[in-house]
Amino acid sequence: MTQAVTLTAAMRANLLSLQTTGTQLGTAQLDLSTGNKVNSALDNPVNFFAAQSLNSRASALSGLLDNMGQAVSAIQATNQGITNITALVNQLTSITNSATQNLANITTQNVLETTSGNSVGPVADAGLASTVVADLTTAAGTMTLVAGGTTATFTVTAGETLTQLVNQINAVSGLNASIVYGDGTTVSAQAAQATGTVESVGNAYLNITSTNGSSIAATGTGTTLAVLGLAASSVAVAKGGDGANSTDYNSVLTQINALVTDTNYQGTNLIDGNHGPGATTTTALSVNVNELSTNAIAISGVDLTTNGNALNVGGTGLGLGAAGSASLATTTDIANAQTAIKGALSTLQTTASGFANSLSLIQTRQDFTTNLVNTLQDGASQLTIADKNQEGADLLALQTQQQLGIEALSLSSQANQSVLRLFA
Repeated sequence: MTQAVTLTAAMRANLLSLQTTGTQLGTAQLDLSTGNKVNSALDNPVNFFAAQSLNSRASALSGLLDNMGQAVSAIQATNQGITNITALVNQLTSITNSATQNLANITTQNVLETTSGNSVGPVADAGLASTVVADLTTAAGTMTLVAGGTTATFTVTAGETLTQLVNQINAVSGLNASIVYGDGTTVSAQAAQATGTVESVGNAYLNITSTNGSSIAATGTGTTLAVLGLAASSVAVAKGGDGANSTDYNSVLTQINALVTDTNYQGTNLIDGNHGPGATTTTALSVNVNELSTNAIAISGVDLTTNGNALNVGGTGLGLGAAGSASLATTTDIANAQTAIKGALSTLQTTASGFANSLSLIQTRQDFTTNLVNTLQDGASQLTIADKNQEGADLLALQTQQQLGIEALSLSSQANQSVLRLFA
């Protein structure tokens, strides 16, 4: 059995004081090494759990900042898409203006000409200035042309040349005739180009027009009309203009739709009108702005396709029509297109303004959340972080106190050492 060591009262008091000082010294060293005055719930339960709550909320809000940043990027990508779509719609305005000018140059002419597949000829390799172009050897008979107030009957005899018939028609006021070849040029143009031997220009076609724009009716006896390949009435043909305008217009519509599809950020497209099959809401993006998910900024998607996305029930898009089907052939077509363009530009402006407002809201909440996170973290720090100057001073004082305690314990043991001297 181990016998207990007996200490004097003075020694026990000094030992207890030294032990307390050692504990305090360890605590001060821990505070300095961690930088916290509250390292666990044992140090200060109230401050520890309060700081933990503040830090937990700050961490949750920091996670929301990432989502807000992605939402900002998605809206910025959308704005870039809208800017470029607006440029394309303005390009449509230029095309319609060009179509208006081209339409003013278009004239309608009534033409009586050899039908496709029938020809008078062929034309041999001969000087085109000669009278022998094609012999009407089987066209004996008469041909009567009626154009407005002009009526003229022409007798065609066997062996007569086509050039002679053209000259007869041109001698009548109100009528004009020419020979058109396979390359689309007239006799006079070919003759002007001829130098030396003129090469064969293919089949010849008779072309008759009225000088006052009236329609032409043709009747004939014998085989005259059949040989010439002429119908009983003229056809209205548009001359001049540029048929490329409608093609250009549809090409731009195709590019608008392609740009709408490509305005996609991380799978989010705010302008294609496609919010999922069976979607009953236009909300394309929802941004939570608090850690409880009880407050969110809903960003509505729109349909900026030219004629409405098929998945967007009831949507008409920009109202520009389906790509590939637009026509600028008439003044009515052009006027309708210009009206649609004005509506599209207005829609784009309103849409851009709406997204700008959503962007401003998110950025405001982003700034607020950033500041709130800093405030929460600062509050937690005030509850737990140690004052290093104070802790350093405490550590120095405790070290001094520890040295003094050791000396005091040494002095209190000297009384027992004096008793040992009596037995020496």
